[in-house]
Amino acid sequence: MLKPLFFTALFFPTLAMAQSYIVYDFTNNRMLETHQPNSVQPIASVTKLMTAIVFLEHNRNARCTTSITGEDIDHIKGTHTTLPKGTPIACHELLKAMLVHSDNYAAHALSRSAGMSRVQFIQKMNDKARTLGMTSTHFSDSSGLSTGNVSSALDLVKLAKYSLNKAEINYLSNLSSTHINTGKRRVFVKNTNKLVRDEIFSAAVNKTGYIRESGYNLVFVNKVPCNQAIIGVISLNNASSASRSNFTKNKLEKYGCTALNNKVLSDFVEDVQYEEGYDEEGMDALIKKVTE
Repeated sequence: MLKPLFFTALFFPTLAMAQSYIVYDFTNNRMLETHQPNSVQPIASVTKLMTAIVFLEHNRNARCTTSITGEDIDHIKGTHTTLPKGTPIACHELLKAMLVHSDNYAAHALSRSAGMSRVQFIQKMNDKARTLGMTSTHFSDSSGLSTGNVSSALDLVKLAKYSLNKAEINYLSNLSSTHINTGKRRVFVKNTNKLVRDEIFSAAVNKTGYIRESGYNLVFVNKVPCNQAIIGVISLNNASSASRSNFTKNKLEKYGCTALNNKVLSDFVEDVQYEEGYDEEGMDALIKKVTE
């Protein structure tokens, strides 16, 4: 019974979606440019901004630690983790892995580390969305692997605005690379956003997202004022990682933001290993495993 259901879900046609975006002036609270801002689409790992917010606001243990366990395995896309399993890891290190490297296992582990069950944690995510007025948003898991995690560019402006008040998110958003301390060893990771990874722009809020169904998503708020205003670009369903980076850079520059040290975008091919376009191989392995 499992195989027919699996392939029905896998190959059932999905609706073709167009890119939607907003360029927003967070200083003066106004939209500068927009296209289909109310289009509701899967947001993939952009979800992790809300996961971070709920964890930071509900975790009461400053010395919180947890381990990656079998509960955290990705049964949706077949993605993997570079973090060791069964080893106690400080929650702040998992938060770092989740926001910088977009580690799905770290997101799952954090969702059961704030004094509640995973189900309760996801409910808190949805409750927070309602509180922020994100009426087109719904969360089904803490990583964004589920296509049930949906939002709109307009709702994500509200999430970005709230995230600007979180010092931990601001700091981690702008790390081009870092080490995750896991006790026995340190795991080196790079930022999934090329604009930050290559230090082309500095970020106040930054989260990429990708699954097949969502295309390449990004919530990015520039840290440096552009013409005396903090400018952000929220875009959903970009065609590729390269087009997402180029689109964001072009929009930022259009409204007065300048690249750090006049840097330019290049070497996209070599950067594939750091991006979130990784679920093709994982999905193929998952299909093989399920159908054997």
